[in-house]
Amino acid sequence: MANGRWKYLGIAAVTCVFAIVAASAKTKMVGTASDEKAPEAPPKKILVLAVASDPITRAAFEDVIAGELSLRGATAVASHLSFPELPKERGPFEAELKAQGFDALTISRLVGADKKFKVKEGYETYSTTYQGMDWWGGYMYYYEKVFVSGYLETETRARVLTEFWRRTDEGGRRVWSGTSETLDPRTAAQAAREVGAAVAKALAKAKLI
Repeated sequence: MANGRWKYLGIAAVTCVFAIVAASAKTKMVGTASDEKAPEAPPKKILVLAVASDPITRAAFEDVIAGELSLRGATAVASHLSFPELPKERGPFEAELKAQGFDALTISRLVGADKKFKVKEGYETYSTTYQGMDWWGGYMYYYEKVFVSGYLETETRARVLTEFWRRTDEGGRRVWSGTSETLDPRTAAQAAREVGAAVAKALAKAKLI
């Protein structure tokens, strides 16, 4: 089954893209799963791959995730440096992984994005008008009651699945997977920073790097 999972790379490369929308972002891991096998030594060299049809978005995610992993002691390399185009054939890809000494691989891809609209109710408040300073030595204000109209607020949550694989002679074995959820990402670079930090922190906590 592990071998089959590697085959999806070519198909996913043409169909998947990270969705980025406007607002401020906040990322958290909403689900993780680890291999139940006995612990093994950390990988010597990790290839970081993001499945995105836009090369700029792909590079942004790969560079940041690789950087976050490196900050935690791992040797990680963004895949776009060795593979300018996402791999579409399994054989040559696995051969190149072995030739370059990669014994592990992370794969990140968008798995969902939800957009919700929230109604912010109108409310009454007071507007102040400065009237100057009088002989009492204080400030006099005139208060006028005003009504602030209600409005619609958009909330977007983007979910990215990241899988951590160890290369084996049989093809590969998935040892960890995690889904991160980002609230209202502003740009691809910002989302990449938050997702990368969340993934690296989770892998370090699981003692996989």
